Amino acid sequence: MAEIKKWKRIHRVKVLDHPRMKLVEDTVELPNGHRTTYLRQLPATHHSAAALAINAEGKILVQREYSYPPDEVLYQLPGGGMEPDETPEQGALRELAEEAGYTATNCRVLGYTYPDNRRSDIRQYVVECRNLSEHDIPGDPEEFLEHIWLTREEIADLVRAGKVRNMHMLAALQMFDAQSRE
Repeated sequence: MAEIKKWKRIHRVKVLDHPRMKLVEDTVELPNGHRTTYLRQLPATHHSAAALAINAEGKILVQREYSYPPDEVLYQLPGGGMEPDETPEQGALRELAEEAGYTATNCRVLGYTYPDNRRSDIRQYVVECRNLSEHDIPGDPEEFLEHIWLTREEIADLVRAGKVRNMHMLAALQMFDAQSRE
């Protein structure tokens, strides 16, 4: 198998610097020597974390929330941007408390994905959270969430029916299922 060579950044220009999004256009040299420009997003906050929260009955906390860009109500897991000094576990626990009013004493990182690897190096970590207890902290005033507890089979039924269209949730479920089989 041939070695895949990395691109070389020559120059960077800031296109947009907003608290929620930072865009740059890089001039890059490709392995064949050709130069081109590439638009990419820099981390506006940091990485993100999703909490795959499982209660004592083995049910998973699933949220339904309206998403403005696709103009749909989507199924998702609690989660969001991590603070620069947070570990994935800390970020997932903070988001779980803010969005759902729970904390957990048993957490483990299942892995991470690149939600938009064509435009960013931001990672979304998936953190399994167990031993839940109530822990409510002030939430985001822009979030309006419905919480439901579902079995893994009920979630699989939603996936089979094409009702789960959030790729982050689908990836998190795949990571969870792969680790559960080990």
